[in-house]
Amino acid sequence: MKQAIAHVRKSDSATQTLEVHLEETADLCSSFSETVGLPQCGRLLGLLHDLGKYSYEFQKYIRGITGINGEKAKAEAEKRQGKIDHATSGAQLIWEAQASKRISPALAQILSVVIMSHHSRSGMKDFVDLTGKSPFLNRVGRSDAKTHKSEALAKAAPEILNEVNRLLDGPSLQSEFENAIGGINNVTTDIIPRQNAFALLTRFLFSCLLDADRLSTADFESPKGARFRSNQTPNWSSILSKFEDHLRGFKQEKEIDSIRRRISDECRDSAGRQDNLFTLQVPTGGGKTLASLRFALHRAASSDTHQVNRIIYVLPYTSILDQNAEEVRKILGDDVVLEHHSNLAEERDTWRNRVLSENWDAPVVFTTSVQFLNALFAAGTKTARRMHQLCNAILIFDEIQSLPIKTIHLFNNAIEFLCTQTRTTVVLCTATLPLLHKVDPTLGALRIKPFNGLVRDKVSLFKSLKRTEIVDGCRPGGWSFEEVAKHALELQSHHQSLLVICNTKASARSVFELLKKRPSAPVVHLSTNMCPAHRRHKIAEIRRRLNPDRPEPVICVSTQLIEAGVDLDFGCVIRSLAGLDSIVQAAGRCNRHGMRKTGYVHVLNFSEEKLFASLKEFEEAQQITKDRLFQEFSANPDAFDGDLLSEKAMDRFYEYWFYRRASEMSYPCKAGKGEPPLAQSCSLLSLLSTNAESVSEAERTKNTECLAGLKFKHAHSTAAQAFRVIDAPTQGIVVPYDKNGHEGSRIIGDLTACYTNDRISLAEQVRRHKKAQHYTVNAFPHVIDKLRKTNGVHEIQGEAGIYHLDERHYDDDLGITLEALSEQHFLHVQP
Repeated sequence: MKQAIAHVRKSDSATQTLEVHLEETADLCSSFSETVGLPQCGRLLGLLHDLGKYSYEFQKYIRGITGINGEKAKAEAEKRQGKIDHATSGAQLIWEAQASKRISPALAQILSVVIMSHHSRSGMKDFVDLTGKSPFLNRVGRSDAKTHKSEALAKAAPEILNEVNRLLDGPSLQSEFENAIGGINNVTTDIIPRQNAFALLTRFLFSCLLDADRLSTADFESPKGARFRSNQTPNWSSILSKFEDHLRGFKQEKEIDSIRRRISDECRDSAGRQDNLFTLQVPTGGGKTLASLRFALHRAASSDTHQVNRIIYVLPYTSILDQNAEEVRKILGDDVVLEHHSNLAEERDTWRNRVLSENWDAPVVFTTSVQFLNALFAAGTKTARRMHQLCNAILIFDEIQSLPIKTIHLFNNAIEFLCTQTRTTVVLCTATLPLLHKVDPTLGALRIKPFNGLVRDKVSLFKSLKRTEIVDGCRPGGWSFEEVAKHALELQSHHQSLLVICNTKASARSVFELLKKRPSAPVVHLSTNMCPAHRRHKIAEIRRRLNPDRPEPVICVSTQLIEAGVDLDFGCVIRSLAGLDSIVQAAGRCNRHGMRKTGYVHVLNFSEEKLFASLKEFEEAQQITKDRLFQEFSANPDAFDGDLLSEKAMDRFYEYWFYRRASEMSYPCKAGKGEPPLAQSCSLLSLLSTNAESVSEAERTKNTECLAGLKFKHAHSTAAQAFRVIDAPTQGIVVPYDKNGHEGSRIIGDLTACYTNDRISLAEQVRRHKKAQHYTVNAFPHVIDKLRKTNGVHEIQGEAGIYHLDERHYDDDLGITLEALSEQHFLHVQP
C-alpha cells in the first residue's frame, strides 16, 4: 500500500508523507499555542488539519499535479486544482465529538472553524453571517461524498488516530480550554469586550495552525529554510550587554543630553515592575526609541516567570521605521533586527510565498501599525499567520496618537487580550497620549493605571524640554501656495533652515515646485512616493546641511511622514493647519536639540490644499484646533498652563476629538464596491463580538439552528474582508532608484531571477526579497491602475505577485510620478 503524500518537492520530486506533515505541524502548533495554555488544542489542530488528504481523490490529484503519474494525469489534475476539499473532514470529526459529549460545544466550535478555514483567503468562516445563515454549519454539514471523512478515517495512520482519540477522551484538552475561557471571563464582565476576546482567542489558534502548517511545508520544500528563522530563544543578556555598551559611549555635553539620560535610566529601572501595560509620555526629542528599547531589553533579560520570545516595535510610518530600525540595527546587528513593512507580494498560496512570507521570527522586529492591525483583523492567511508572534512578547507602540480612530475599541480589546491572556507586555509611547482609557468601557477601553508611566514626573519633564512656541498664523481666506512659498523664504532668511509640513502629497509638491523656482536656498522634498532608500538619502542630505558645526541653508518640504520620530532639527517650521496632536509632532522637528533659546512653529491655513473625502476626520481636527483650542487659549492661557504644547492642552484636544468621533470608534462597516449593503448599525466590533445584526436577522428568518446550535456568533470572514487600516489597501512596487550609489534596477533584475532560475539558493532569495523592501513604495490601487494604463508598472513574473516600476515614472525629487519623465529629463537624471 502506498503511503499517503502531503507534498511533493519541486526540485527533485521527493515526497513528504502525510503522517510526517501532520506530526510536524502538530509539534509546532502545540508549541505556539502553549503561550495561552492550550498546547493540547494546538496539537489536535495539527493532527487533524489535513485529514482529508488521505482520500483517494486527493492522492490521485497530488500525484497527478506534480507529474508523478505522467503528463496526462497532470493535465487532468490541473482541472481539479483547488476543488478537492481536504480541510473539512478534520473539522467534522471534532464537531461530532461534541455531539457525543467527548468535548464541549464551545471548544468544538473553535477548533472546527480553525481547521476548516486554514486555506481560506477570506479568513475563518462566519458562525452567523449578515443574512442570518451559518456558513460554518453549512461547511461542517457537508456530505461525506464531498469531504471523504469516512474514507480518510479508514486510511489514516493508526498512530495519528490513536493520538487524536487520546486527546479527545483525555481530561487535559477540555480543562486547558476551560482555563483559557475562565481567564477571559475573569478580566471583564462587559459582554462586548468579552466576546471580542473569544474571537481573538480563536484567531490566535488559527494563527498557530497557519504558521505551523506553512513552516512544515516550507522546510520540506527547502530543507535549508529553517536556518533563516531564529527558532531559538534569544540570548537577551548578550543583546542587552551590547546595547548597554553602546549607551556608555554617549556624551552628555548639553542639558538635553542629561534629560534624555534621566528618561532612559527611569525606563531601565521600571523593567521589573509587575504590570503589563505601561505608558512612556515624553516630549518630542526626549529619546523615546532607545529609552523604551532599554526598558524592553532589561525586562526580557530579567524575566524569571516566562521566556520573552521577541520585542516588536510598532510605528505608524515607514519613514520613521526606516530610521529607527537602522539605528537599532547598527547597535545590535543584522542578525537581531528584522524590518518588515511592505506587502511586497500579493496574497498567493505558492510554495515560494510560504517560504518567504515573513512571520516575524526574530529577536527584535520593526513593523508598521498597518501590519500589526492586519495580523489581528485582516483577511488572508499571510497576515493572520503572524498574530501568534505578538504573544509572549514586548510590544512598543511609538506615536500611538496616530492610531486610526475607527480602530480604537478593536485595538483596546486586542491590547487587553494580549496583556492579560498571553504574557505580553505593552508600552504606549508618545508626546501626546490619546485618552484610550477614557472611551466607553462597555465597548473596550484600556485599563491604564494612574501610576503606570515609565517616567514618573511628567510635568517637570515637559517643562525642562520646552523649546518651542506655537504661532497662530491662521487668517480669513487662508494662504495660497504662492503666499506660503513667499512666507517660507522670508522665514528661512532669518532662521537659515526651515521645514514646511503639508497635509497632502499634492500640496507638498506644489509648494516644493514653487520654492525650487526661487534658488535662494537648496530645497528638498520628502514624501512616501519615494522608496525608503531614497528617503534615507534625502534625509542624510538634510542632516548634513543642519550640522550645527557647519550649518548650511536648507528648506525641506514634506508630508506628515517627517513629523513622527525623524531626528532633524530645523530653525523654524511652517505647519499646514492640523489637529493639535500633529502640530505637537511638528514642533518636535524645531529646535529639537535646544540649540536656540526658542524655536517657532507657524501654523497656517492653506487655502488651496484639497483634502479628500477620506480625510474628513482630519478636517474635523483642523476645526477643533483653529476654532476651539486657539480661541480658548487666546482667551485664557492659564487654563493650558500658558502653553499650547502642554499636557492640559492635549487632553482638552482629545476630549473634543473623542467626543465628536465616539460613534466611529467601533469601526462602522461599509460595503465594498459591488457588494450588498451592510446594516446601517453594523460595525466590525459588533461582528467580532455579539454580532447582534446577524443574530437579529437569524431570529427574523427563524433560523433556529444558528441560534441554538452555536455558542459563539462571530462573523469572522465578513469582518476580516471589511477590515482596512486605510480605506484603500496598498500594494508594494519595487522602484528603479539608481542614484547616489543605489541599485534599484539591479534589484528588480535580481528579483526576476528568483522566479526564473531554480539554481538560486533559498538564502539568496531571502536576501534579495528583504533588500527589495528598501526599494519598495506602497501605492494605492488607483495609482497602480493609472500606471498600468501607460505601461508604467509591470509584474516581475507570473506567479510572483510582485510589481516593479518603469524607470520613466520615477523622479529624483518626487519619487513615483504618474506622468512619464521626458526623454531629456530621463537622460539628465541618470547617473
